Amino acid sequence: MTWRRSLLVVLIFLLVISALALVIGRIGRRAGEAKVTQAVERQHADSVAEARADERAAAVVSNSISQRVARADDLSTRAVKATIKDLRDAIDTVPPAAAGAPAPAAPVDRLRDALNADIDRANRAGGTAGPVG
Repeated sequence: MTWRRSLLVVLIFLLVISALALVIGRIGRRAGEAKVTQAVERQHADSVAEARADERAAAVVSNSISQRVARADDLSTRAVKATIKDLRDAIDTVPPAAAGAPAPAAPVDRLRDALNADIDRANRAGGTAGPVG
């Protein structure tokens, strides 16, 4: 009967070892899952923070560009209005022509010089501009 008792002890010992292995495996798997989940959540939070920082930077740049475009638009509108006013003033200074005589030439030399100076200034500014982006 001792060999049966020895066999029973060995079987119980193997059963206890197997149960411990299963418990340790389960604990390890849960710990590994928690570690991976935590790492993924941390990566996600870092990615979201970086995306939000990029979004804020893009908003600042967009606002700056918008302000510059509005300023340039305002300046060009003023320049066009001033040119139109100068042209009308030059035409208004022309005296009326005598009956049957051709109309005298309008004194547009000052206007022409101003337009040429504006064109030269724009060409210089365009030549010094760097690449976009």
